Formats: sequence, C-alpha cells, structure tokens
Amino acid sequence: MTLHAKDRPVFVSDVTEPDLATTLQWIEAQGGGAMAGRLTAALNDGRLRLTAPPFYTGPAPFWEMPASLMLAHAAAALVITKGDANYRRLLGDLHWAHDTPFNQVCDYFPTTLASLRTCKSGVCVGVEPEVEAAAAAAHPDKWLVGGIYGMVQLKQEGARLE
Repeated sequence: MTLHAKDRPVFVSDVTEPDLATTLQWIEAQGGGAMAGRLTAALNDGRLRLTAPPFYTGPAPFWEMPASLMLAHAAAALVITKGDANYRRLLGDLHWAHDTPFNQVCDYFPTTLASLRTCKSGVCVGVEPEVEAAAAAAHPDKWLVGGIYGMVQLKQEGARLE
C-alpha cells in the first residue's frame, strides 16, 4: 500500500512526508498506541510506503500525470483522493454540466477511484438536477462554493462508458 503525500504544502491541509511521523506521534499520545505501532511496523517492513511525487503540487490535470504515476495507480485496487483541489484536477478544473456522470469524466483513470471533497469551487459533476435544485434553494449563494456540502464519488474500473 502506498500513501501519496505532497512534496510541499500548497494548502494548509496538505500532507507532506514529515507530517507522517508527527501524526503517528499524535495518534500514540491520544491513546492510539496500538494503531500507531501497526502503521510504524508497516512502514518499517515495507507494507506501507510513502511517496511524494512533484506532480501533485503542479497545475496539470490528472489525465496528464506522468506515465510512471499512471502505472503506479493502475497497479492499485483502489485510489482515494481527498480535497477540492485534487477533485478539480481530476476534472481538469473545467466546468462540466453538474449532472455529467463522474465515471464519464474520470474514464481515463486507470483503476477504481474514490474522490472525497468538500464543495469549495464551481467544478462539480455527478449531481442530479433535483439534488442541485434543493441545495441551491437552501443555500443560493453558497451551496457549491461555501464548504457546506461534501461529496464522495466513485469511479469503478470496468464501468467505462463509451
């Protein structure tokens, strides 16, 4: 299993390589010594690896990731991304029709992909018109950009659309 971090922080919530040791120490201090120990053991014996490709802090959309990174993702059973910036890069930071299926836009991704994000930008897909209408009625100026709503979207390998 590989944990992909950022080679340098771009946003305050970005995880960098040095953050892992601090996080493991915090987990242990909060009473999670057993979990911190398992994670440390997995790091030490190679079951868990940490990498920080510079691609993640660049401007290119995910479909332009280097071949080596695309191959690494293709070898995984599941890739999980988090955050609005990663979500925007998955979608090329383009304004698709909001009801465009996530699978359709992310068909290029080489394996099953789960994307977790809080809505902080106008870039959004996979939202049914009635859901969008209800959110827009409840929060007319903020539903899409105010961090009020979140999304978990899944692109399953083998569910490719023509």
